[in-house]
Amino acid sequence: MALSSADPASLYNACRYAASLASKAEGAWGESNWRGTRSDRRQSTLLLSDMDDVQRRLTPLLVRVRPNLVLIGAMSICFRGAIETAKYIREFLGDDVCIVLGGRHATETIYRDDENRVRHHLASPLRLIADGKVSNCFDIVLSGDGEHFIAEIGCVVASLEARGFLPREAKFSLGHLTTTPGHWIAGTIMDDQVHTVCSSGMPLDYNGMPSPAEMFGLTTSFDVFGGAPTAHVFSDIGRGCIYDCIFCSERISVVGPPRQFKTSPHRLCGQLAAAHRVVKADYGENFPVSAFIEDSTLLGWNSALVAQFEKVFDPLENPVRLGGQATIDQIINNPALARRLGRMGLEYLFIGVETPRPELVGGLHKNIATKKGSWMERADKAVEILSEAGIKVGVSLLFGMGEGAAERQQLFSALESWRKTGSLITISMNWAVQHPLRNTVQGNEYTYLDWAVSPGPMLSLLRNFGEASEIYPIAGGTNPDEASVKDILQATTEIMAMPPAHPMQKQEAEHIYAERSA
Repeated sequence: MALSSADPASLYNACRYAASLASKAEGAWGESNWRGTRSDRRQSTLLLSDMDDVQRRLTPLLVRVRPNLVLIGAMSICFRGAIETAKYIREFLGDDVCIVLGGRHATETIYRDDENRVRHHLASPLRLIADGKVSNCFDIVLSGDGEHFIAEIGCVVASLEARGFLPREAKFSLGHLTTTPGHWIAGTIMDDQVHTVCSSGMPLDYNGMPSPAEMFGLTTSFDVFGGAPTAHVFSDIGRGCIYDCIFCSERISVVGPPRQFKTSPHRLCGQLAAAHRVVKADYGENFPVSAFIEDSTLLGWNSALVAQFEKVFDPLENPVRLGGQATIDQIINNPALARRLGRMGLEYLFIGVETPRPELVGGLHKNIATKKGSWMERADKAVEILSEAGIKVGVSLLFGMGEGAAERQQLFSALESWRKTGSLITISMNWAVQHPLRNTVQGNEYTYLDWAVSPGPMLSLLRNFGEASEIYPIAGGTNPDEASVKDILQATTEIMAMPPAHPMQKQEAEHIYAERSA
C-alpha cells in the first residue's frame, strides 16, 4: 500500500540542466551517452530498492555504459544502501569512475551555520569517511543545489579523461567551481582530512530550467488518475515547506524559505504544458495526461499565486488531470481556492493528517487554526470542502509519535467515515523516523550506518509504509513492533476495501459529516 513512483523524480530534477545540454549537443554532455533521446537518458537513471535490485539492474548497465561519472542520491534511511551501491560500483570500475553522493542525507548533514561556517552532523558522509567509519567510496559529496554543479563536474571528468587523467581526480578541481550557480557545498577527502568548497551563492535561474519530463520522459501512472501517464511537475517554489514541523525533513528551518515565489505559477504552467506534449508524443494523441505537483503545498495555497496560475494556464488547451498537496488548515482557512483549483483540473489532493491529537506529540507547526476546532474536526471540514469542490483525498498517516491505541482508533474512525462518503481514495502510512535536520533539534542522533530495517518478518510488513525504520525513532517516539504494524495494516486494508458511496448516497454522506461534527 506504499505510495511510490516508477520514476526517480528527484534525480531527474537534479540532472535536468545537464540533460538539456546533452539534448542540444552542447559541450561534453553533448558527446555523452545522454546526447540521444529522453528514452536513452532514462535508461541510465535507476530507482533502486535493495541490493538484489542493484545487482540485477545496475550490473548490465555498468557493463554496457562503463560510466565515468555516477551520481547517487539518498535519504538518510537509504544511506547504508548508497554506501553499498558505491562500493559495488568501485569494485566494478575501479578508478575509472567519479562517484558523487547528493540528495537529502548529504544536504541535511553538511550545512552552513548562521555565521556561514561549514558544519557537519554526526552522520556527515565526509566526517564518517575521515573517521574511518566508512570506506572512501564517494569521491565527492554534494550538499544543496545540484543542477549546475552536476553539469560542471561532468565537464571536469570529461576534460580529465581527454588529457589522460583518472575521473576520480575531479575532486581536486572543486575549488575552480565556486561560481557555479546555486547554493551548495561540495566536499571530498584529501590526506584523510575533510576539505569543503562553498559556492559563491549565485542564484539559480529556475525560470530557465528545463522540464524533467521533457528531458527524461515519464513511465509512471498513478492509480488515483485512473492509470493515466503521470508526470512529476514542479513550480520550483522552494526546496520544502513553509511550516516548521519538528519531525519533518522539509521544514523551513532546514530547507530555507521559498525562492522566486512570484514567478512560480508561470514555471508550473510551463511544466504542465511540457508534460502534455511529452505524453502526446511518447504515448499517443488519445492518451489522457495527469500530473502530480510536487510543491509541499500547491502554490503555497496562496490566493495571489493561484490567481496568476488561472491567468496563464488554459486547461482546455492543455487538459491535465492534476494532483497536489495542501495542509488541513490551509484548506479550511481558504476554501475558495479548492473550488478555483478544481475548475482548473485539480481532482486529487494529498493531505497530512499524521496523528489525531498533535497536542500530545508537539512540534506540529502546521497545526495553526486551533481556535476553529480540534485537529480531527478541522480535518473533517477540510475533507468536506474538497468533496464539495469535486476533489478526492489521499491522506498521510504518521505512527510511532507516542500515540496510543485510543488515538489510533480515533484516526481509523475518521478514515472510515471519509471512505464511506467517497472522498478518501488512498492512504499512505509512515512510521516516524528521525532525520538529521542539520542539528536543528536536540533529539536522537544517529550515523545512519545500519540498514533501517533488518531481514525478517518486519521487512515484508514495513514495505507497506512509505518511510519506516526499526532503529531510528524520533525523540520521544517508539519503534514499530510486529503486533502494532499488523493491526494498522489490517485496519487500513479493511477501510480501503469498503465500497465508496454511490452518488445517490449523498444525503447519507452529509449525515455522516454532521454526526462526526456533533
